[in-house]
Amino acid sequence: MKRFIRKTVLFLLPVIVLISPMEPLLRNIPNDYSYKMEYLTDNSNTITKLFLGNSHAFSGINPDYISGNSFNAGHLLQTIDLDYKILTKFDNEWEKLKIITIPIDYATLFASYKNRDDLYKKNYNIYYNMHLSYSLPSNFELLSLRFRTNLKNIYSYYFHDTSFRTCSKLGYFDNKGKKFDLVESGKKTALKYTIKDLSELDNNLSLLEKFIDFATENNIKILFYTSPAYKTFVSNIDRSQMTITFEEMTKLANNNSNCTYINFFEDARFTSDDFRDCHHLNTDGATKFSLIMNELVSEVL
Repeated sequence: MKRFIRKTVLFLLPVIVLISPMEPLLRNIPNDYSYKMEYLTDNSNTITKLFLGNSHAFSGINPDYISGNSFNAGHLLQTIDLDYKILTKFDNEWEKLKIITIPIDYATLFASYKNRDDLYKKNYNIYYNMHLSYSLPSNFELLSLRFRTNLKNIYSYYFHDTSFRTCSKLGYFDNKGKKFDLVESGKKTALKYTIKDLSELDNNLSLLEKFIDFATENNIKILFYTSPAYKTFVSNIDRSQMTITFEEMTKLANNNSNCTYINFFEDARFTSDDFRDCHHLNTDGATKFSLIMNELVSEVL
């Protein structure tokens, strides 16, 4: 048995020596998650307008067009339970925060990070120091991607200074690039985000109440909104799912004086020229939406 262990260790030793420094090297490569965590750590006490949310916020609201000291803390596929974790992570540090905005979109009230894969959870575990999962792939960069991909990333960053951060200094992602087929993406995307399981609805509604309680305690306003979508997405959704969202959010806003809900879902101001795909704004669309949000936030305050 001892001989077997010795042989195994000797066999694995070169691999262990090779990969042991790789994890810190990988974690040291800047990305959107590490950048936003660092920014919030250093600046949460000066931010007056905080934009949380999923990709619709991440690529839809550019703080450059928002008056005051604002920051976009959104991420791709970020669920509202993670929004809440980010908000409360800096619990007593929002000294100047006046308003929080959160998108409540087609699938928002029916989704949770608990149903995401390890690669998704890894970014929050490592860079936000959250404990969403204790699986190895969700806690190590080295185990979340292929070995060859990790080597390529290390080489690209340390030898060619390739940037892995995609967001701006204020957290906005510029969704530029080739436009998707709005008709085709409308059908596929609506089907993808149509939810059969409504089990998360009550949990998420309770979570929104926690947001409101937090805001009430800290004299902060909350603006909930449903993001603009193109007609090819709108025409292919399950209307009953969207109706639940509209009704629940309207009720929530009516029952809480520090809470506002605005529905941009079928807003006629947004045309095909404003979308990169059926439910994500392009650069021009984000500029338009940011200017609208700037006026709206000022009115709410």
